[in-house]
Amino acid sequence: MPRRPARKRSGIFMPAAIALVCAALLLAGHRMGGDAQVDALLDAIAKNRTFITSSIALETGLTVPASDALADDTPQAEASTWVAAESAPPPASTAEGTAAADTSTDSLPTAQDKRDTDISVRNDAGLAVDVDAMLADPIEIHATGEGPQVLIYHTHSTEAYTPDGSDTYTPSGDYRTRDKNQNVVRIGTELTKVLEARGIGVVHITDIFDDPAYNGSYGRSLAAAEQALAEHPEIQVTIDLHRDAILTDDGQQYRLATTLGGVDVAQLMLVIGTDASGLEHPNWEQNMNFAVNLQADLNGAYPGLMRDVNLRAQRFNTHLRPGSILLECGASGNTLAEAIRAVQLFGNVLADHLLA
Repeated sequence: MPRRPARKRSGIFMPAAIALVCAALLLAGHRMGGDAQVDALLDAIAKNRTFITSSIALETGLTVPASDALADDTPQAEASTWVAAESAPPPASTAEGTAAADTSTDSLPTAQDKRDTDISVRNDAGLAVDVDAMLADPIEIHATGEGPQVLIYHTHSTEAYTPDGSDTYTPSGDYRTRDKNQNVVRIGTELTKVLEARGIGVVHITDIFDDPAYNGSYGRSLAAAEQALAEHPEIQVTIDLHRDAILTDDGQQYRLATTLGGVDVAQLMLVIGTDASGLEHPNWEQNMNFAVNLQADLNGAYPGLMRDVNLRAQRFNTHLRPGSILLECGASGNTLAEAIRAVQLFGNVLADHLLA
């Protein structure tokens, strides 16, 4: 199995401190009536990958390659297929609402009628987890009540895929666009269609939370999700739907894909947050139980579709419900069509799981 390229590490704590001090001085000048030049410098600093990398290192003690600093803050687990994708930047020519990928389900593979309980977990939280016990005693979450049962939202709403055919867009950043027909919001729309076709009510929040400001996107999406849950307390499951980003140091995009029934589909990953970072999260073990049992259904239905379940120290807004997950649908190297196929498969298995 191809592996991720090795990455160089370097000491960046002193540059981090210097960069942060400089940024603080500029911000102080701005607040005291700084001019346009100060604003421009602040904007440049906010977009500088080295500054972001250094800041992350100073805050967390983790050395992060500059090429990953602006990538999604979810993990990069090993996958069964790592394919280098074309790394040309997205074209900047088409208008929002461009005709997108064919969403026909006619060519999708047939699910295998089995359950695979051989679950692999990438435990980045360092917490004790008994997967076998969770599989033996699954949490009961069923979409059998009145009103919407599933909430879908997107903390990093502008995340997009590699342009392909008619699936092109006006970018708002590297593999990002505000075009909701081409970014990860579209993936949520397709998942909504699948669940509603199965009789499961869905609230889909399509607001953009990560543009123009990326920092604070989790706080903004949390506020929107909490409002939706206050209006619909009957919701059982929340899904923060993302796409991953995996880059080499030279900026090469990776495509996470597998072939099922002769059809190329993006690979998916369930991410579960915890209280290991210090934030309150009383139900993370219930989230994990829900995830590993759903993963067993997905692994059985479509072998190779799922990456390892990833347990994280960060909370990632997964404290909202016992059935809260973060779902990574493909990566920036995938096409929109591959991601749509993957989430359609996921949606039908999720529906089976919730309607059981």
